[in-house]
Amino acid sequence: MSASPPTTRSLPFAEARSCKEWLNALPLTNIPQAQSLVLESLRQLNSSQFDALERLKCLELMRDKAAFLQGEQRARYFGKTLPLSPNDAAAWSTNRTLLEEMEAGYRRCLLEARGARGELAVHVALITQRVVRYVGAQMLFPALVYRRFDPKLWERLHGELAAAESAGVANEPVKDSLGSDDGNTSVAETYVHMVLFQAAYLSEMTAPQMDFAEGLLRLWARRVALRPGATAPASGFAIHPLAVDLARDIGARPLAPGDARESHRVLDTEQLSRTLRKRIHALLNDDDPATLGLPAVASPDDARVQLQRLHRLWCEGAPPRPPAKVPAEKTAGLAFGIPEIGFFLTGGKAFEQPDRKREMTRQEKQDIEVFGRITERTQSFMVSELNYSLEPWIVVDEMMGAWRLQRPPTASKGVAIGRLVAMRVGDTGQFFLGMLTALAHETDGRLVVTVTLFPGKPEVVAARAADARNRSNAQWSPAFRLPALERINIPESLVVPSGVASRGRGIEVWKEGPHESTVYEILERGTDFDRISTF
Repeated sequence: MSASPPTTRSLPFAEARSCKEWLNALPLTNIPQAQSLVLESLRQLNSSQFDALERLKCLELMRDKAAFLQGEQRARYFGKTLPLSPNDAAAWSTNRTLLEEMEAGYRRCLLEARGARGELAVHVALITQRVVRYVGAQMLFPALVYRRFDPKLWERLHGELAAAESAGVANEPVKDSLGSDDGNTSVAETYVHMVLFQAAYLSEMTAPQMDFAEGLLRLWARRVALRPGATAPASGFAIHPLAVDLARDIGARPLAPGDARESHRVLDTEQLSRTLRKRIHALLNDDDPATLGLPAVASPDDARVQLQRLHRLWCEGAPPRPPAKVPAEKTAGLAFGIPEIGFFLTGGKAFEQPDRKREMTRQEKQDIEVFGRITERTQSFMVSELNYSLEPWIVVDEMMGAWRLQRPPTASKGVAIGRLVAMRVGDTGQFFLGMLTALAHETDGRLVVTVTLFPGKPEVVAARAADARNRSNAQWSPAFRLPALERINIPESLVVPSGVASRGRGIEVWKEGPHESTVYEILERGTDFDRISTF
């Protein structure tokens, strides 16, 4: 499993004691250099003849240092808009290679431990757990930048669980300070952690949402038991419980009644479901997330929405998604960001403060004096200064209320989950508002996004927080009103910039003067906007 051939340099340590001294002397003022030194030494260790127990001790020491270095580099690629810059992509690639080498090292220890007797043999459960964690980390790492991973990783993950079950060590307690909040775990618990994390549809999650889900699994993965598929009891499960098939290179899928086989492992999420529902109920009663023992999150509303989403995916046996279709339209125009979207929705007018008259430019005054009006040439020049553009993206397919689009090579805008967009199908279609809800960086290099559209034709308005204490200044911001659709029970809503609206607080909208209403609910929370309902 080693990612690359060994280097020609000699290993800088000969046993665990000198390994610890070498690691303590690494230049932590230069994280990339320190990471390169650890990676090079790992390659040497993995290709060298070494005492088996000393190899394991060295890997345990290097594991802690590698995790620290990866944490220091994480901000270079995690949560960044795509595509990554070349330097950030290189940092991500180095971190991924480090994970591959860690797995290779522990896998060599595992081969030696399974055929050994004595002190190394008693560590089979711990070594297997490390292998499972590093295989799972290699599955997670591409998800951090919305890339696909090799399905063979599923085969390796399933294979280690099956081997641990055969050896009777799947549930044996082991120490793991990196993967569990209390420092205790097992092969089965780590396996469940990795499977549920992938079942959370990471391609549809922002970086903070991934961190939130990871925090929950660190706390509660042990509340999910693995049951043999052919003998799992029916009571306590969803109609379509999540299950993995150890004979296939895929993750967890809803299992239909009667489809269970010997190779299936059903995830018993009954206890996890009770835990999640208890927190959801408390958040609906305005309890604070911190007092409920939840990971750090932006707001109680965010915590509630994410808990509800994860409960649906993990515990309710969500039905398969409807198939997509390929429409006749081949391109769609996209505009990003509230000011630019407002410009295109108004037919090319820049936003102006509604409560004050803009002072005309010198060229506009000259046009009035000479022609009695502002000429089209002057208007075009002013528009060109805004540097707004509508990017033509390639249509991949369409689902109910959502479109998958491929980013063209000429695109200048970066993409991230939760960004607000305006979308127009073809060259003359109507603009609709939506948000980026999924990203996929395909293995062939294509960057594909999913745009979920908001119902209704958007209208440009001006909005601001009603309470002067809750706004940085008295300026109005462009916003969008979406009409009520009574036939499908959708209320009127407003799309406003992030930070303008809070549940239960006032918001002002300009309608020939300021009109105040109260925010009833946050319907969607994006990275640069909120969609709200009011009363």
